[in-house]
Amino acid sequence: MTSMTVGPVRRPLPRLSALLVTPDGDHRRKWMAPLRSVGIGRVLEALGPSDALSRGRQATDHGVCVVEAAPQDGPILQVIRDLRRQGWHRLVMVSPRGDDNTVRLALAAKIRSFVVSRSGSVAAPPPSDATPALDGHPHTRPDLSDREIQVIQLVANGHTNREIGEELNLSALTVKSHLSRIGRKLGTGDRAQMVAICMRSSLVS
Repeated sequence: MTSMTVGPVRRPLPRLSALLVTPDGDHRRKWMAPLRSVGIGRVLEALGPSDALSRGRQATDHGVCVVEAAPQDGPILQVIRDLRRQGWHRLVMVSPRGDDNTVRLALAAKIRSFVVSRSGSVAAPPPSDATPALDGHPHTRPDLSDREIQVIQLVANGHTNREIGEELNLSALTVKSHLSRIGRKLGTGDRAQMVAICMRSSLVS
């Protein structure tokens, strides 16, 4: 009789969950297909901060949490901190506001990705090099290199200089040099202002 060695049984990979926090039912439905297309198996829906935590606790395999709100909206920043403690580290904020202070608050809350929406939908890139500023006056698109755009996009996603260096295989000193050049081109050394300027020019999302 021939003996046969049986290897360990492979279990299927767990399907990640997503949490959508928005009072708009149409927006929640629009998010469903894109999330499922990237392997999200379960989508939890919350109408706002009041039930986001209770819904968030129902997930064990945390994928992405999408929050439609401005950082200034009531207790949303505290809710985001509590969601992170639950295990929701991939946080995306979709905000109707993209001013410097809003971006600064989002960065301080360690939002993974910050998207400015207009009229309930994510803004599309403009067709020309001139884009309207928040004050109604046009801004000329900043002349940033592809690498500088990569760096500022990672800043917009909430990464530190060390994390940017690891992502792009650069030293922390090189990342700092890129940011210094970006600051000189944009006329500011403030990270939030740099991100806001590039968002208004549709260089980053």
